[in-house]
Amino acid sequence: MRLVIKIGGTLLQQEDARALLALQAGSLMRDGHQVLLVHGGGAQVTAYMKAAGIESKFVEGRRVTTPDVLDAAVKVMCGTVNHEFLAAFAAAGVKAAGISGIDGSCVSADFAGGDLGLVGKVARVNPTLFDALNNAGFVPVMACLAVGPGGQILNVNADEVAVACAAAWLADRMIFLSDIDGVRGANGENLRRITPDEADALVASGVATGGMIAKLRAAKQAVSRGIPGVEIAPGHRPRILHALLEGTGPYGTTMMPALEPVAVC
Repeated sequence: MRLVIKIGGTLLQQEDARALLALQAGSLMRDGHQVLLVHGGGAQVTAYMKAAGIESKFVEGRRVTTPDVLDAAVKVMCGTVNHEFLAAFAAAGVKAAGISGIDGSCVSADFAGGDLGLVGKVARVNPTLFDALNNAGFVPVMACLAVGPGGQILNVNADEVAVACAAAWLADRMIFLSDIDGVRGANGENLRRITPDEADALVASGVATGGMIAKLRAAKQAVSRGIPGVEIAPGHRPRILHALLEGTGPYGTTMMPALEPVAVC
């Protein structure tokens, strides 16, 4: 089974979470699965910029990326965030390779336009590198940068990169991991299954707010791209990846397409 797992940057701030995820990813590969991990790092980039006296600006949730901001993003996401995670793999005895969308030009992007600056919108994904690393026994760990026109490095939303990679790689499952137990309903209960229309209703009613809105939109995009299984789940829970694949455990929310109506003759 091919698995694309997107890991929120805030989750990777926790040493114990990094260790748990490294162990699980290694176990999945030993079980014969192919794995691609895609991570964010927005909170870490913001902290780095604040310390450097660089102002953070956002337009509709996307970071305005000047050359100084891009330099911070490259240093933090490809450097600190990626390599702290790789160190967790090393401690777990699991082979992993840090990449970004620039490596092998595996993620190409166009300029997103507007006033966003050096921000990209994914145009093409070449999954050859994912296969090469998996076949050599390495877990690919990808930072969300892409190569743009003329070789320009572009900052790209991590959810967008993960969904595009999953679609191009023909992934069987897509898992969004963060620090929450799943999607909650109006009564605060954890919803085990939802459809895209039900996700829209949660947003419209104000039940889903903040970062959950972005997660639901990314999950909807993954479903629309034909990925068979899409889940939002807590990355800090022990054996969460195995539980999702086995269909066991009390955590996580699966998004599925709405059932087509059955024609009555």
